[in-house]
Amino acid sequence: MSIQAFYERLQIELVAWAERVAEIRAILVVGSQARQIKPADEYSDLDISLYVTRNHAQETEFYLQWMRNFAPVWMILEEHHDETKSWLILYQGGIKVDFSVTPISMLQPLIDDQYLWDDQQRGYNILLDKDGIVAQLPTPTPFAPPPYTPPTQAQFIQRVEGYSYGAVYIAKQIKRGNLWKAKWADQIQQRMLLEMLEWHAHATHDSPVDTYYRGDFMRDWVSEATWRELHDVFAHFEAADSRKSLIASVRLFTRLTEETAAKLGYDYPQRVITEATDYILVLGDV
Repeated sequence: MSIQAFYERLQIELVAWAERVAEIRAILVVGSQARQIKPADEYSDLDISLYVTRNHAQETEFYLQWMRNFAPVWMILEEHHDETKSWLILYQGGIKVDFSVTPISMLQPLIDDQYLWDDQQRGYNILLDKDGIVAQLPTPTPFAPPPYTPPTQAQFIQRVEGYSYGAVYIAKQIKRGNLWKAKWADQIQQRMLLEMLEWHAHATHDSPVDTYYRGDFMRDWVSEATWRELHDVFAHFEAADSRKSLIASVRLFTRLTEETAAKLGYDYPQRVITEATDYILVLGDV
């Protein structure tokens, strides 16, 4: 069975089961399988959102039993966010399905204010709507980027300072030979770099741009120069290469922050990033 056939059968059987469960009131498909721009490919997962009566939202084993019975499972990871409970399931063959269960009352503010959550913005497919509640959600705008709010001046300064602090910390760990600790800290740096890449893309494009999620489709929304520079910011587990990539990352981050600040009309904390960079360079090779 192909992955797409697996997903189609799952949706059919899930709806048939949910029709018989009074507590399940609505089901949506969100994410890449419901997206019209950059649609799902053979490696995309299936994101299923179930909306249930509030007293049934915590019935973990009830939902897990159906998920396990549908097909052989390799592993299940559980997550919680506010009142939503989620299960990230890897079925046999590496087929990934993410299920979430949310009280249906959580949709009412979306209806009242006519806005959508991030995972609904680019599209959603209605599989079940027993009460006509989901039909009252606003129509997604798949061909327009989700609303974007730029960072404040304070947030921008905080990010530059946080990144500069981390860069100095990593330089010290490399000098000490603590490569694992340097790699651990670099994960935090890369998240801050990604955030700045997103801010820079929004600030420097003449029209709204979609930066998607965790760097998805980055080649489409960063410049060619930035894309080339990004190839130098990931290092092998080796001291000299780690130092080289750190310096490349700092230089890229510096350019991005300077250009973003200029576009947003923000004061730029030149002293902070200059002194951090000078310290890293003076620290010398390993």
